[in-house]
Formats: sequence, structure tokens, C-alpha cells
Amino acid sequence: MTKDALLEIGSEELPASFIAPAMRQLKSLAEESLKASGLTYSALESYGTPRRLAVLIHGLVDRSPDQTRTVTGPPAHVAKDAQGQWTPAASGFARKQGLKPSDLTIVNDRVSAVLHIKGVPTRQLLADLYPQWISKLEFPKEMVWEPSHFRYPRPIRWVAALYGSDLVSFSIAGIRSVRYTFGLGPWAPKKIPIAQSGKYAHLLKDQCVLVDPAARQEAIRRFAEQAVKRIHGKVHMSPALLEQVANLVEHPVAILGNFDPAYLDLPKEVLVTCLEHHQKYFPVEEASGGKLIPHFVGIRNGMSVHQDIVREGYERVLAARLADARFFYSQDRRTPLASKVEALKGVMFQEKLGNLFDKKERVKKLLDAFASMTGGFPDLEKAKRIAELCKADLVTDMVREFPELQGIVARLYARADGEEAGVAQALEEHYWPITLTGALPSSDLAAMVALADKLDTLSGDFAVGLIPSGSADPYGLRRAAVGVLRILESQKWVLPLEPLVEKAIDAQPNHVKADSQQTRSKLNVFMQQRFAGLLVERGFKADEIEAVLVAGIGVVPVAIAKLQALHNIRQLPEFEALASSFKRAANIVRQASEKKIEVNGGEPQLDLLKEECEKELWNSFLSVQSRLKDNLGYEDILKNMVPLREPLARFFDGVMVMAEDHSLRMNRLKLLSQITKLFQHVADFSKLQNA
Repeated sequence: MTKDALLEIGSEELPASFIAPAMRQLKSLAEESLKASGLTYSALESYGTPRRLAVLIHGLVDRSPDQTRTVTGPPAHVAKDAQGQWTPAASGFARKQGLKPSDLTIVNDRVSAVLHIKGVPTRQLLADLYPQWISKLEFPKEMVWEPSHFRYPRPIRWVAALYGSDLVSFSIAGIRSVRYTFGLGPWAPKKIPIAQSGKYAHLLKDQCVLVDPAARQEAIRRFAEQAVKRIHGKVHMSPALLEQVANLVEHPVAILGNFDPAYLDLPKEVLVTCLEHHQKYFPVEEASGGKLIPHFVGIRNGMSVHQDIVREGYERVLAARLADARFFYSQDRRTPLASKVEALKGVMFQEKLGNLFDKKERVKKLLDAFASMTGGFPDLEKAKRIAELCKADLVTDMVREFPELQGIVARLYARADGEEAGVAQALEEHYWPITLTGALPSSDLAAMVALADKLDTLSGDFAVGLIPSGSADPYGLRRAAVGVLRILESQKWVLPLEPLVEKAIDAQPNHVKADSQQTRSKLNVFMQQRFAGLLVERGFKADEIEAVLVAGIGVVPVAIAKLQALHNIRQLPEFEALASSFKRAANIVRQASEKKIEVNGGEPQLDLLKEECEKELWNSFLSVQSRLKDNLGYEDILKNMVPLREPLARFFDGVMVMAEDHSLRMNRLKLLSQITKLFQHVADFSKLQNA
């Protein structure tokens, strides 16, 4: 027999950004613990609104299954005495398991007890599981409000917990679980009985609460489109804002508002920022063309009453914000962007690293260094012009008031000043990628300045000890590191990362470079960790990544090409045996080195290749090596190495590498050394598991 089960955590209003992650956590916790308890179900859904988080489990069985579990106890010689009688240690072990000593057996020289565990009614299990799920939820910020010091982002006001129509009874945070819920905020203070768990979402929908965020988003879309029909407009609806607004309300209602058309002379980006970022309104565009019109759609939470009063409030707040934006824009445009650069001397970047003026000078210095590494950068002067202006917008009134416009204001003002379009665009894009997966700079110019800026930030912060620890990363260094790696990959620049890091550290102020070697080491390890994490997310295996990155990242696009080749070639049936043979060869060479047996460079002596298998392996090696002189991709290189598998196997079967004869031993070590170097051109196969 199966029933539906429900857990709802009702609280004061949660921050919008907390809801989606908490829903994912709650669903994951429920799935994992139900599986561990042996409870099967047909489907599981999580819900979330500002006032509630919930999980609904469909078709949950009414009892956990009977289980048989084997528990291992003390060693046999401890459990039985010389006469073969059970010792007190064995009796204590049996008692702990609820058994008699006669129930124990000896398996593999240890005492073993077989436990037959009866299943437990699901409602009884849920009484333990529900409070565990609530307690294990993690949030960016939490508070304490009651005597037990339970932590949650906002005070919990009720907890509904049911299995079918039956109450699942427990207490948490001073609250007893109940069989009812509440409707839409202050408009619905009465208790709403929950007769059946499976009807939860429909029950609250009838009370004007949409518990599913996807349903709220769809409602917002539909209501907003209806609101702009009479003005023949189109709602500009960014996915990020739609998700945020949907998590600010339980029952969305769209209100069409207006603003003074005179504000349309402000740049579109400024208007959109005022509407979206500050007021959480959706801009309205012409039905065709994308030009903004003097209207917006605001979303309120609650019933469709007093719409005129709400609209008037929305318009009044927006008018003040737009007036501020116009004032700041006009003040900024009194002087060109370039004239603001000097003011960067008054803005601290970091106490030990100087001001923003110093930072942009370091970025220019790095551009010179990068150009010398590449043999000359054709647009170096343009790149340095971008670096000169790239932080100037941070001292504008507009960015001080609207930080979201950082970079965008630089582009707008630079174009208005007559700067080249490519230079102006790069001023915005040198901050990219803004998020771990965000858009990358679209031009070489922007990418080069972005690379220099991010490497300067990373090397400077590491030099003064501002290194991320645990989950804390207040300076966004993980994001900067991933940005560097993604830019190098997308641009396909043949620039080894380690020398770039070294140049960035050398450009730092002298007083923070006392321990530059340690800074370099820590930063290179950090970059390799970020690179490995990025590659794991793309589906590469950890041992493949280690095999390619064992000697460092090197050139990012080359490392990725090697990794992709290794990942693909690993699917071949011959690969496992080849990798195993290489691993054996590499281990022999390494162990010889550890024994102070130095294998000098050079080829083995042909007259010392005594056995037929030695000659065969050397000839196969030469054949493979000759083919690799062609301009092959890394996957083709690895495929061409596959024919070495059988000669290597016969070599290991036919000779003793560490022969007593010194000349033979050294000659065979040279042969294996040549082969391992050939493979290590792509990856260190000895790092691969099951090889």
C-alpha cells in the first residue's frame, strides 16, 4: 500500500535568492534519506515561495522492508579462549547486537553476527526524517530566534507534516508539526486543513498561492503580456529577473505603469538598470524594433485590489530613481572619460597594492610583457589605451550610484567621447566573464586586457595573503582564475600559463614581492585546482586530468586537446593493456632513479639488444616515432602508439630489465626511458586508474 507524504516549512519571508537552492537541497536530502531507509516512491517534488518550502512525495510505501545485515566483531582469537569458549568480549558484542553468544559465527577469523531487522512503519520513520531534512538545510545567512538556538534564515511559524491524511508528529525549533497550512500572507490568516498530502499544490492554488516557482513564472509572463496589449508593447523579460520576481511573490499580479517620456533620452542600459535592478520592474519595448517606450510592468504580491494606489506608488519611486540617473549622467558628461583617470589615485584597490591608478599601470606593464612573449601584439597601443581607461568609470557618479553599470558606463562614455568602437566595447568586456559561465570577451583586444587585469588581481591578492579558504572567496579569485583559463582556451593563444603568472607577480609592488617564489607556487597550484574543477564539470575523469596536468597546465588549449584525445582513445579495447604496459615501464624507470641508477640520455646500443623481443620493441618504437613526425593531432598520436602494446608485453615476458650485467641493465633502461618519454609527450599514463 502506498500514500503521498508532505513536509511544509512555513516561515517569515525568505530572501528570493535562497529559495531555489533550498528547494534543490530539500529534494536531494529527501531522495538520499528515503533511499537509505529502503523506502520506495513513484515521484518526488519540491516547492518554494517566500513563505514556505515544501517537499511532496508521491506513492510512498507504508513500511520499510525487512533487512538482513552482517556485522563484524572482534578477531576470533579474542572472541574465543583456549578451550573454544566465548570470551566476555564476544558476549559483549552479542549483547550489543541484541543476540546471544550462540548466535555468533566465525567468518574469515572474525566474529560475525547476522541481524534480521524488521521493517518500520513509514509514518514512524518520517517522524525522524522530516526534522533531519529541515536541520540539514544550509543557507548563506541564518538567524537564531528561539530558546533551542535552531538556525534558519527567518523564524519558522508552522510545520505541516503528513503521511496520507495522518499527522507525522515531531517538534523542531519549538514548533509542533500540524496538519494545516496558511494561505496568502496577511490576506489569509486562517488555518487551512490539509485533508490529503497529494492535493497540497491544488489546495493552495485555490487559496491564491502558487507553490511551484515555474507556475509563478508562467503566470507572470501571461499577466505581463496581457497588461501591455492595450499599448501594443512587448515586455522585455530577462530570465534572471523573472526568476527573482517569481520568488518574491506567492500570487503574482501585473500592473502596467508609466514614466515621463523625457527620460527616454537616457541610454537604454541606464533605463533598464533603473527598472530591473533597482525596482524589479520589467521594461516595455515597441512591438517591433526593441526600442523602449515609457511604460513598465510591476509585479505585486496579493489580490487585484487598489491597483491605482499601487501603480501610483510604483511610478513615484521610479520617477525619483530616473531623476537621479539623469542628474548623474549630465554631471559625468561635463568632462570626458579620459579626464577622470587621474581621480583613480584617490580610490584604493588594496591597502598593500595601492590605488586603482597603480593597478591600471600594472595592467599596461603586463600588456608589454605579454606582447614580448608572443613576438609582438599588432594592436598593443590600442590595448594600452583600453588599459588606461578601463577603470575610469569607477569614479563616475553614475557607477557610484548604479554599480551594476560598471564597464557599461565606460563603453557609453568612451563612444560619446569619440573613442574607436573596438576600444569602447573592450572597456566593458575587459570585466568578462562576470560569472563562472558568463560570456567571454568578443575581441582579441578585450581578451588581452581582461587576461592582464585578472592575472594582476590574482597575483596581487596572493602576494599579500588574500587567498580563498574553504567556501569563502570575498575577492572573487576563483571566478577570476576560471576567467583566465576560459579566455586562454577560447583565444587559442599558445601562451604557457606559468610564465604569464610569473610576469604578473613581477609587476607587483616591490614591497610585496619578498616571497615571490612562494606566491608563484601557491598561485600555480590554485590555478591547477580551478582548471581541474572546470574539466571535471565538462565530464573528464579525475585520473585523466591528473595524467595530463602532472607537469603543470602549460598551454591551456594544448592541455585541453591532450585531455580530449586521452578521453577519446581510452574507449578503445586495446587501451587498457597499453596503459598497463606503459605504467610498468614508467615504474621501472622511476624505481631505478630512486636507487640512484641514473639513466643517461640517448638511444640504446643496438649491439646490446640481445633478445629478439628487445629488437622488436626498439624497431616498433622507431616506426611509431617516425609516424609522429607528421603534423598529427593528439588523438592520432595516441592511436599511432597503440601498436606498441604487443611488443611491450613480449618485452616484459622475455627479458629481465634489471639484469645483473650492468651494460644490459642500462641499455634496457634506456629503451624503456625512450618509450616513456614518447607517451609523456601527451600524458603520464601511470596516473590512470586500472592501468
